[in-house]
Amino acid sequence: MTLKKAFIISWSALILTIPWWFSDISGEWFGLPGWACYAMVSAIIYSIILFFVIQKSWHPDNNES
Repeated sequence: MTLKKAFIISWSALILTIPWWFSDISGEWFGLPGWACYAMVSAIIYSIILFFVIQKSWHPDNNES
């Protein structure tokens, strides 16, 4: 994976973690506001995406032990 593609995937996923559309909606999921649940779930998904991006784009030196 190229560095440019890794940045695009990472930044796109990061922008989607912001709860843009929850300013007018009031509701609770699992006892928390809807935007808070969305933020927690999207943070977990973003960390998984970031794990895969780093795993695909990180090339360690073969000389290191």
